[in-house]
Amino acid sequence: MTNSKPGDHPLTDILVHGREVYGAEADDFIRGISEFSSKYELYEWWNTQIKGSTDREEVQRKAQARFEELFQRSNMSGWKKT
Repeated sequence: MTNSKPGDHPLTDILVHGREVYGAEADDFIRGISEFSSKYELYEWWNTQIKGSTDREEVQRKAQARFEELFQRSNMSGWKKT
C-alpha cells in the first residue's frame, strides 16, 4: 500500500482514505484484518485471495472468513486489542 491518492488502490482507499469500496460490511472486515495482521500478512492475503476482484459478495465472504480466522487466532493467543 503506497501513500497514494484516493482511487489508486482499493486497500489504500479503505484503510487510509476511509472510502467505501466493497460495501460497508466488507470494508469493515478488511479494516479488521489489517488490525489483526502484519502488513506482509495483509498483502499476502490480498494478493492471493482478492487479486483485484470487483465481486463485492466474493470479497465480503473472503474478508469475513479471514477476519474470523485472525480473530480466533488472537483469542487463542490471549491477545486483546484495547
